[in-house]
Amino acid sequence: MKFISKMLAYICGILLFFAISFLILIYSGKSMLNKENLSNYIKSSNILNIDINVIFNLEESGMTLKEKIYNLGIESNIPEKIMEDILKSEEINIILGDFFNETIYYLIDEREKPQLSNDAVTKMLDLACASLEDHINIMMSEDDLKSYVLDFEEKLMDIVPERQVMIGVLPVSIIKSLLNFNTIYLVALIFVILILLVIFLWSFYKPIKYFGTCLLINGIIFVILGSLNNFFSQLVLSQVERLKFVISPFITIILTIWFKCGVLISFTGVFIIIFYIVINRIVINNNKTR
Repeated sequence: MKFISKMLAYICGILLFFAISFLILIYSGKSMLNKENLSNYIKSSNILNIDINVIFNLEESGMTLKEKIYNLGIESNIPEKIMEDILKSEEINIILGDFFNETIYYLIDEREKPQLSNDAVTKMLDLACASLEDHINIMMSEDDLKSYVLDFEEKLMDIVPERQVMIGVLPVSIIKSLLNFNTIYLVALIFVILILLVIFLWSFYKPIKYFGTCLLINGIIFVILGSLNNFFSQLVLSQVERLKFVISPFITIILTIWFKCGVLISFTGVFIIIFYIVINRIVINNNKTR
């Protein structure tokens, strides 16, 4: 019975390790696709100067995203100077981060065509109005400018092609499952495994060692993976050379998240193991005293 209990505890330990690994992967995937990280990605990838057809997986050659945005603004009657100020601002990264965040979920969640959030719309209006105040030679009312900006934002969202054009061969169903996966189930699974360890080991404190060890090993693995930026970049980009400038910053972001998670989890694992050692020593001393 002791042998069977140890074997079952060992199996639970393996399951615990993979449950924690999967939880980290789900968390990092969701963290990568938030608006803040997408804004940082847009800034680091210089995506404004990338061919728009490369970004949206189109075959024909075209203009850069910056040129496309500029032309759309001019078509909406926004003065050239104001469009130049908008494209030079730091806020354009935040606005485009919102734009691509909506575009990604449009692809994987089968939504209607993406729309900018109210915050992004407000930022764009504020940028335009601030630029209008700086250019006193532009004879235009603020209300007219706001209507032009709203028209421009609608045209901006219309540059997103149909879902199937952008998807291509991407495993969208897998990506959708990962991003929509409820992490509460994984937390519940980890809790159940710890309860089973208590039963199999017949101890309330010994499962702490398993938990701490799994955290420590996972942390070390993700720290190592997060440090292999050059390796993963060369591995992935060798397969998708055409999308090099689009994908490379994404790799850096996800590896940075893995590295940070790995460091945090490693220290947590060490702390839990030390906590277990202290408790174990107290239990041993109490048994000797008896």
